[in-house]
Amino acid sequence: MERNMSGIEQITERIKADIQAEADALLQQAEADAADIRLADDKRQQDAYWQKLNAGTREAEVRIERAASMAELESKKQLLAQKQELVSRAFGEALNMLAALPENQYVSMLAGFAAKGAEAGNEQLIFSQRDRTAVGKKVCVAANELLTAQGKPANLTMAETSRPMAGGVIITDGRIDVNFSLEALIASGRNEMTEQVAKILFD
Repeated sequence: MERNMSGIEQITERIKADIQAEADALLQQAEADAADIRLADDKRQQDAYWQKLNAGTREAEVRIERAASMAELESKKQLLAQKQELVSRAFGEALNMLAALPENQYVSMLAGFAAKGAEAGNEQLIFSQRDRTAVGKKVCVAANELLTAQGKPANLTMAETSRPMAGGVIITDGRIDVNFSLEALIASGRNEMTEQVAKILFD
């Protein structure tokens, strides 16, 4: 994180230096333009010189203030982007951990989702291609056992097709899908837990 903050400080200092140089050039130009006027004794011309010099000074101050604001905004934007990246990484790792659970735990988790999402008890379960091959039948059996234990119809079957997802299960009756894919679960949890995760990472 120290290296990142060093990068932000470098950007900040570069912005400030560029605007300061522009402001200095503006003042030098104002003085150069007023060189002939300074040599004159006429009060009106002297007043014009000072007005021009003061205007240049004020414009330089405004530019310096604007540079400071821009530098601060850039720093905040970069820090926010870094925090968002870390939060996204944390949720990405959570998804990978769920997908890599031991098979018995993973089957139990998906069976629980399937039983929870089933309404009629005769829906089809859609898996990723990997899960369809590895655990699809086991999840169907375990989910039906859960429904039977609850006294509900239990005739869930495995769909003939798969979906491109990291894992989880989608329960469908052909018209409505109940999405318990890992991506959907993480997205739902992210909406609720982003603030908590950020506090753990940055407090």
